[in-house]
Amino acid sequence: MQTESHQSISRTRRFALVMSLAVSFAGHLQGQTLSGPTYSEWRISPASITVVQGSYSGSLSALNTKDQTGTQNTAANYVQFGTAAGQLFTGYLSFTVPAGVTLSQITSIQLMANVLAPQDTTDSWGYSIYNWKTAAYEYLGNQNYCGGSTGLHTCKDDSGSFLDWRWNQYNANGDAAKPDYVNSSTREIRIQLASSNASSHEDIDWISVAVYTSSGIGTVFYPPTSYRWQYQLTASAADGTSYPSTQGIATTVCAVPYTGGSCVEPQIIDFDFYESSSISGSNNFLYATGAVNSLHTMGKKAIGYIDAGDVEQGRPDYQQYIDFDNACGGCLIGNPFSGFRSEYMLNINNNAGQANFIRTMVSARTDRVAANGFDAVEYDVLSNYENRSGFTITDATQASFNISLAAIAHNHFLSVPLKSDVDQATESAVESAFDFVIDEQCNQYSQCGNYASWQAAGKAVFNVEYKLATGKFCPTDNSTNFNGIAKSYSLDVTPYTPCR
Repeated sequence: MQTESHQSISRTRRFALVMSLAVSFAGHLQGQTLSGPTYSEWRISPASITVVQGSYSGSLSALNTKDQTGTQNTAANYVQFGTAAGQLFTGYLSFTVPAGVTLSQITSIQLMANVLAPQDTTDSWGYSIYNWKTAAYEYLGNQNYCGGSTGLHTCKDDSGSFLDWRWNQYNANGDAAKPDYVNSSTREIRIQLASSNASSHEDIDWISVAVYTSSGIGTVFYPPTSYRWQYQLTASAADGTSYPSTQGIATTVCAVPYTGGSCVEPQIIDFDFYESSSISGSNNFLYATGAVNSLHTMGKKAIGYIDAGDVEQGRPDYQQYIDFDNACGGCLIGNPFSGFRSEYMLNINNNAGQANFIRTMVSARTDRVAANGFDAVEYDVLSNYENRSGFTITDATQASFNISLAAIAHNHFLSVPLKSDVDQATESAVESAFDFVIDEQCNQYSQCGNYASWQAAGKAVFNVEYKLATGKFCPTDNSTNFNGIAKSYSLDVTPYTPCR
């Protein structure tokens, strides 16, 4: 998540890169904005439940509120599908897309639910979405949360029945156009829930469908070359407060810079597009809209963090990566990333459609980043080719993949940094595709010179050092107009020391 392997030896690269962007982002001015579409989220609660086989108990309205976590068991707050003794169940939930949504502008459809469920080997409860064009259901996934008890990536959290409430999220990634999942007359999205046998049941506390659309006019923000930043991916009680209204992000953090004087605040903060679980106490997957709004109120900017080249077990859409990997016999998910045992490198080759799948998932995540008002998006882990991923990845494949991610960001009218792919930063095609830099430890590894062409093009460089004392790198960063900061590996609110 935080750091990547650094290679100090430059490589000669021979490859052809084809980049097709709807808008040319080369040669932009500092802080310039560009007109473009904005993204909106329409989160829809179920309008009805239709039973085809079996029965359910509980109130439809209970599905509108997320109020069960851990081992809580308040029957009035959830719906039980099937019976406690076990029952074969098939039925569907109907969601009505609001009249304000133009169906042709839908970019993604995402299902999310909070469930208490049996072990998948006992009774698999599958979700499917109805394709109105083909008049058939398309399978999304089952109740597994972090790998399930079968397949290539088993997980102990799924090894027992009804252990605790867990989150399911699935994107409608079928080949169909997104409007095909909406009835053009009734505007219904239909989600089927079906058990595989009659041995158990499933409880659902909350379920909703999020529809994302692109429409209207928006702007793109490019950070100036001199712009103070902060990097915060976690939060803890050790900071004295959890900043609950801003999802754990300290939007007004103030620190004395290396140059001395009064404390200064960052002008832009890079943080996860979900609330830190260390603040909520559980994976509620609340969006960090409070932090974004707080920053904008103060005239500051926000960068939304997304892991792109790896996958984290704690993400709500993790199971969809697992399902793809199981289906292709282990072609997608590789070795743990940089010592993080619940975070895995991804295979960005496309021989079995892996890169296309990753891009689809990243695009859906970027829908959320754009809809929640972020100004830029950081795609992390962009140097799989020189890490021990478990796959053979060429540097041409890596550069092409990274450039395709930049195109996704630009299609969402978000600016995008190159993150710690320092060896490829000297490639003109890579430099042209990205708008600024976020680098980790280029001073420590003597690689900051790789960003000379970026500065010549008027692109900001944000650098973070974890091990060096400020006196070892801040004078250099300040003299070269790098936006340097000192942080700890935890990337908590503090320690935080800006160089200027």
